[in-house]
Amino acid sequence: MKRGEIYFANLDPTIGDEIQKKRPVLIVSNDANNTVASTITIVPITSNVKKVYPFEILLEITKTGLAKTSKAQCHQVRTISKKRISDFKSLGMVDNVIMTKINFALKLHLNLR
Repeated sequence: MKRGEIYFANLDPTIGDEIQKKRPVLIVSNDANNTVASTITIVPITSNVKKVYPFEILLEITKTGLAKTSKAQCHQVRTISKKRISDFKSLGMVDNVIMTKINFALKLHLNLR
């Protein structure tokens, strides 16, 4: 598992407005963590792209391996157990241009300079 890879994860159970169900997620934690820790930090992905906010990044199918154009919801960033990953087969990987946009959206959401 590497930063920038996309996997399916089961995000249930959830509380309130947390994004739920089995869905693609983008790994945003660093590769040192991803190698040794039992947890990873992810950004959930949704195919509902009616509106894309500044803290969400559009993911085109041609650049991600996803079945539909989707968006990464950086405002829903969370750390999950690797046991939530459905199987350890990557669906795809985002390129450096998209990761730069993800980094910006995370900084915006977390108010990091």
